[in-house]
Amino acid sequence: MNRREQKQLARTGKPVIKLHFLGAAGGVTGSLNLVEVFAREKVTRFILDVGLHVDNERADHQNRLPKGMTMKDIDFVVISHAHLDHSGLLPKMMLDGFTGPAYCTPATRDLMEILLPDSGHIQEEKVERLNRRNERKAAETASGKTTDTSTGKGGRNGGKYGKRNGVKGGGAKSLTAPATESRKPLYTEEDGRESMKLVRTIDYSVRTKLADDIYVTFTDAGHLLGSAVVLMEMGAGANKKSLCFTGNVGRGTMPVLKSLEAIKGADYVITESTYGNRLHVVRDRHARLADIVNKAYERAKSGSKSNGSGVILIPAFAVGRAQIVLDDLRQLIADGAIPNLRVYLDGRMSIKATEVHRKHAELLNAETAAVIAAGKDPFSTPRFELAREWPDSARLQEAQSEPILVVGSSGMANGGRIVSHLTKRLPHKENTVVFVGYQGTGTLGNALVRFAEGNPFVERTGPVDPTAAPKTVNVQGKPLKVRATVEFMSDYSGHADYMDIINWLGKFTQKPKMVFMVHGDEDALEGMRDQVATRLRWNATVPKAREVFELS
Repeated sequence: MNRREQKQLARTGKPVIKLHFLGAAGGVTGSLNLVEVFAREKVTRFILDVGLHVDNERADHQNRLPKGMTMKDIDFVVISHAHLDHSGLLPKMMLDGFTGPAYCTPATRDLMEILLPDSGHIQEEKVERLNRRNERKAAETASGKTTDTSTGKGGRNGGKYGKRNGVKGGGAKSLTAPATESRKPLYTEEDGRESMKLVRTIDYSVRTKLADDIYVTFTDAGHLLGSAVVLMEMGAGANKKSLCFTGNVGRGTMPVLKSLEAIKGADYVITESTYGNRLHVVRDRHARLADIVNKAYERAKSGSKSNGSGVILIPAFAVGRAQIVLDDLRQLIADGAIPNLRVYLDGRMSIKATEVHRKHAELLNAETAAVIAAGKDPFSTPRFELAREWPDSARLQEAQSEPILVVGSSGMANGGRIVSHLTKRLPHKENTVVFVGYQGTGTLGNALVRFAEGNPFVERTGPVDPTAAPKTVNVQGKPLKVRATVEFMSDYSGHADYMDIINWLGKFTQKPKMVFMVHGDEDALEGMRDQVATRLRWNATVPKAREVFELS
C-alpha cells in the first residue's frame, strides 16, 4: 500500500481493497486471484482459486505472488471447484509455507482428495522418466556413444529423482560426464494427501465469516460436482464491498448436475470466458451419441480373426465427464436406442469420482435423483463392469469375442490407461474412438480430432475434408497408424457459452461497477467483454497478467 492510500485509510477509515490477477489472466489455466484488504488494524490477504498452469508447468515452479510476498503471507484461500487448474497448486503452496485454511464445498473436498495425490503421482513419474533420460544422455556423452532415446534403451537411473535433490536413492554420476541438474516434481503424491489437512468445507448458501469483516457464500455453479460461484463480502456498513468470482460455470441445462444458481449480484465480478466468443451447438445429444455408437457397433461386429471384435473407446475426464457419458449410455440402452453392449469403466480415478457422485446424490438434478430414488444406479448399464487395476485394463486390450465399449481417462488422451488402449486399437479399422470434449493444443486427442466434423475450436473456411484426417500420430514418441474411425462430440462441454453467462448476469438486481474477464484465450476474452458491454451495457475489461485493480 502506497503513502497516499495509507493517508486515506488513516483519515477515512475506509478499507483499501486490491485485486491482483496472477493466473488465468490472458489464458485458460492456472487460476489465481489475490485479494488484499487493508484495514486500520491489519491487512488480510487471501486467494481465490489455486490452480496449476496445465499448459505451462515451469510457471508453477516459480513464486507466482507479487514481488516480496510469500505463501506465508496468505491468510486463507477459497477454491471454487476441484479441477486441477483451479485447485492443483495447493500442495505446492503448503510446501512454500502456506498453513491454511483452504475453503471449498464438501463435494469439492472429496474430489480434491482424489485429484491432488494423483497429480503428485503423475509428476513423480514424469520427473523420474526425465531424470532417467538425462542421466542416459550424460553417460552417452561421457562414453562417446549414442543411443536412440525413443527406444527407451541405454543408461539407468540410480534412484527416484536423483541424489542432487536430497531425495533418497540418488545414483552416482560419471566422473567424466558433464553434471546434469536432476529435476524434482512440483510436489509428490504424499504432499497431495498431506495438503488435504488444510481444507475446510462450507455448504452452499451458508454465509460464513473467514476473517474480521470478511464473509463468503457459495452457490451452485453447475459446472462440476461441488463447483461454486464465490461471493466475497469485505468491510462493514457503507464501506462494504462485494466481489463475485464465478470459477467455472455450467451451461443453462446440465446433464446429471443441477443448473447454475442465480445470485443477486455484486459490486465487482470476475467471470470465466472459455466460450466467450462461441455458442454451443443446439442438438439432441442422445441422438448424436446413439448414431455414433450404432455405426461403431456395426463396424465392430465385422472384426477380424487376429484382433477379434472391434472396440468403442470413449476417452473422458475422470471427474464429471465420465459420469455424464455413463448416464447417457444407461438411458440409450434402456430406451433400446443402442445395443446392450458390455460397458467398462477403466481407471481407479474414474471409479473413485463416480463413487463421490453417488455419495453426494443431493447435488444431482431432479432426473438423476429420480433414478436413484427408484433404486437404480444412474452410472451403470445392464452389462457394466469396472476395470480397477492394471491387469483388468490389460485384459480389455486382448482380442474380444463381441463388441465392447470402454470409458476411460484421460479425456484428452495425454496420459492414463486410455493411451494403451489407443496404441492397441487405433491401427485397426474395426475400432472407433469417440472424443467428447475440448482437446488441448499439443495433446494426442487434439492431433486426432483437429479435422473432425463439428470441432468448435478449429477455424475453417470450408467444409471438412475427411481425407485430411491424420493417417499417423505420435504416441509416446513412436509413430502409430490410424485406421480406426475417430469421432468428436462437443456436446459434453461443462462450460457455459457467452449467452449462458449473459443470461445469468442479466438476472443480477445489482449492477456491478466492473466485470473482469479471465479463463479464456485472447479471442474468447475479448468476445466475452464485448458481449457484456454491448448486451448489458456494463463496464467490462480484460485484465493483463499481474495487473492490479483497486476496488473502490
